Amino acid sequence: MAAHRRLAGAVSDRRVPLNLITGFLGVGKTTAVRHLLANKPACEFWAVLVNEFGEVGIDGAAISGAADGLNVVEVPGGCICCVTSPMLRVSITKLLRERRPDRLLIEPSGLGHPTGIIDLLREPMLAKVLDIGPVITLVDPRSLDDVRYTSNETWRDQIALADVLVANKCDRADADQVDRFLALANSMFPAKLAVRTTLHGQIDLDLLDLRDTSRYRPARPLSLASAGTVQQASMGWSWPPEQRFRANALAELFQRLGDHAALDLPPLLRAKGVFHTDHGWLLYNWVGGEASATDIAWRRDSRCEVIVAAESGNWSRLEAQLAECMIAAA
Repeated sequence: MAAHRRLAGAVSDRRVPLNLITGFLGVGKTTAVRHLLANKPACEFWAVLVNEFGEVGIDGAAISGAADGLNVVEVPGGCICCVTSPMLRVSITKLLRERRPDRLLIEPSGLGHPTGIIDLLREPMLAKVLDIGPVITLVDPRSLDDVRYTSNETWRDQIALADVLVANKCDRADADQVDRFLALANSMFPAKLAVRTTLHGQIDLDLLDLRDTSRYRPARPLSLASAGTVQQASMGWSWPPEQRFRANALAELFQRLGDHAALDLPPLLRAKGVFHTDHGWLLYNWVGGEASATDIAWRRDSRCEVIVAAESGNWSRLEAQLAECMIAAA
């Protein structure tokens, strides 16, 4: 606790912008980090925290010469992705004490599960000094043809976690592979802040500060469309990531969505939501009269979208039901 107090007191009120650069082994994360560093503002001092499983650090050496005004901290020999590991806290604390950077990039091992990093960075003491920006995940489009990737939980979770999804090495993929990547990326729920294609890790610096300007509105109409002769209206809600929900209460609510009259709504066509719950982050789905819930790596915020077969809906009762599922702040 004393170390946390010293960390919080050792920096100014401005939080340090931080980005996670993730992706599976061999996708080009280090090349992308080098590109970002080579194009950073010359007047800024950046820091990079690199995590490798091997005992001898290679990526850190590759990054160190990428730019002036740079501090590289290596964490070899263990994974920083585990929330029970003290290495990330220790490394960030040491880094910030030595010199407070204008930006911090974290490149975890391609074998690591990055959700643990986001959960740890949101702990109160670190959240006071770090401003978590978009998580950028790199994908090799060719991996969509390889079951060793598509069946790998870490590969899938890296994609689900991403705020920005980038297909790298597109010069080595064929047009069909790139098209299938784009179709997958643009169909995902929740939607990505940005989807890009590139080669040689050439990532635009503007992506590091991309924000979702629609976040945290209590309710908003999403669309009004006509599908043949069926009118469709949809509504969405979103909440900040620190707001938690009761998982069992949400499960019961989604199971009751078929009884649309009890919610004073027209017949439902689809409902889906991702929530930070007391059982972790969960994706809820309602379609065809059936409800389900599964784990999800998403961490940006909690959100819910509902589509009904009508030109409009009275959403107040459903909104009240969602509010009843919330856990009050301690």
